[in-house]
Amino acid sequence: MPFSTYAELNQQMILHFQNKEYEQALELISREGSGFPKERPLVDYWMMCSAARLDNRALVYQVAEKCLSYGLWYGEMMWRMTPSFQGLQGDTGFERIVAASLALQEKDFPPKEQVILKYLPEKISDNSPVLIALHGNQSTASSTLPFWQASLSKGYVLAAPQSSQAMFKGAYIWDNLDISFAEIKACYEALKKELGFDNRQIILAGHSMGGLIAIQMALTGDLGVRGLIANGPALPFGDAQDEFEKLLPSARERGLRIYFIIGEKDVDIEQDEVRAFAEKLKSAGIACELETVPGATHDYNPAYDAALVRALEFVNS
Repeated sequence: MPFSTYAELNQQMILHFQNKEYEQALELISREGSGFPKERPLVDYWMMCSAARLDNRALVYQVAEKCLSYGLWYGEMMWRMTPSFQGLQGDTGFERIVAASLALQEKDFPPKEQVILKYLPEKISDNSPVLIALHGNQSTASSTLPFWQASLSKGYVLAAPQSSQAMFKGAYIWDNLDISFAEIKACYEALKKELGFDNRQIILAGHSMGGLIAIQMALTGDLGVRGLIANGPALPFGDAQDEFEKLLPSARERGLRIYFIIGEKDVDIEQDEVRAFAEKLKSAGIACELETVPGATHDYNPAYDAALVRALEFVNS
């Protein structure tokens, strides 16, 4: 059966794996995967996982070598934490592939160097406000910039840190929360040392999973930021509502101001849950607004620029 979107194909692959139908999974991804060239890293990953489940190591290594030949690397967490690859750990061929992949990664981003993209407004002063913007999962600091660049026209310094948690080339995630929080704090301290700002000049922002990180850090008060802007966010505190509610009084006392932006056609988030989350914040006395942008999806839309400007005005009002 043909698939109109990669999401449909991905869902069918998940079902095959849940049912342990690995032969069907390999046949499906081999037949349909080429129809989604933009998703090639995920297609090849599924193929390797399917082959590994069938103990077809030759195919795993063949696909991996092909990936390496066109410069695609997978992060160590993908090689080490993927359940399908557990039986390959220590195998000479597998370890050679992992080493080659990590070598390519280090060429792109040397280890222990935090990637922070920084952009300055045309006019900058000691009082210039700062927007720290976090990318979503399977994204990069550079690819999230369109969501936040309108802040430059309003005199903001824009800083976009990139997570060190690599899935594959061009796809970084925030899944390990402890590591993520530590990296954002390190970014904050580096910017403060360089720019000498007061923490009340800082707004923390994030898209998708980056929104989750930004929301949680803003509510806990770790950075003492002035406000928070989240575009199409995932939400924190899913099974820890007691923890969430305990943070609300102190966030209100600090005067934290929060603005949510969601696209009318964003199907990648639970919009009703975001609205309910915003209402809880309002009920707790926290200044919070939510804007729905007509026609916009989870991806960047030029209409988000005006929404961001309104969000900045709200946080600073």
